[in-house]
Amino acid sequence: MTLLRHWLRDGWWILLGYVAILEAALIAAILYWPKFRDNMPAIAKLVPFESLQRLMDSVEVAGYWPYLAVQQWFKGCSLFGLAAAAFLTSGVVARDADQKTAEFLLSRPVSRSRILLTRWSAAVVLVVAPVYLTSITAIWISPAVDEQLRWGEVLVSSTYMSLFLIMLVTFTAMISAMSSHQMRAGIILIGFILLNFAFYLIQEIDQISLFKTVDVWVFMDIRAGNFPWIMSGSFVLATVLMLLAALKIFARRDF
Repeated sequence: MTLLRHWLRDGWWILLGYVAILEAALIAAILYWPKFRDNMPAIAKLVPFESLQRLMDSVEVAGYWPYLAVQQWFKGCSLFGLAAAAFLTSGVVARDADQKTAEFLLSRPVSRSRILLTRWSAAVVLVVAPVYLTSITAIWISPAVDEQLRWGEVLVSSTYMSLFLIMLVTFTAMISAMSSHQMRAGIILIGFILLNFAFYLIQEIDQISLFKTVDVWVFMDIRAGNFPWIMSGSFVLATVLMLLAALKIFARRDF
């Protein structure tokens, strides 16, 4: 518990910034919805990529729900959640190697697996909790623009998005276990995400992008009652395999 409290204490300022930015962006998007809806044809003409045009098409067809899904989960949680994952998880192992404190840490009567799992768990909590906290506020704020959301669809969508983020937290932890520089682990995650977003923008190869698994059509299916079980299972499987790899790498690593 001491290890967990220490890691949570170090990450609280990132958590506060993450929640504040995500909440502010969500509230602004919700309050902008009436103007966006009324000017949708003009806005659609300004969209440069066909993949983004398809997002606009979904809003034209189904209205508020795909708009919210884009603003909160596809854009907000992906962008700010991944930034938080980079900051919080890149130092799971690499920070101690970078700051030359690994020998002191490992001299304590705590196993390497416990150290990594505790820090990984704290990072997961710090990255995922804001997804639920901010998404729930959308239920309360939406009536201000004459829209209604159901608790079930919001919580299920948040859970799916959380599984995606946990997978990327674990990917960063695995990179951190290999690296001797905290910044390097974060840069690798950010570079990986930017590359995937570039793939998403190119229609011919957008199917290989991770962002395809969290785009608006997935959340449309969730609202229709079709939960993406196979993709969710893939997220969980990838998380387990990468976490096991991180544990093995850390256990064998010399400092």
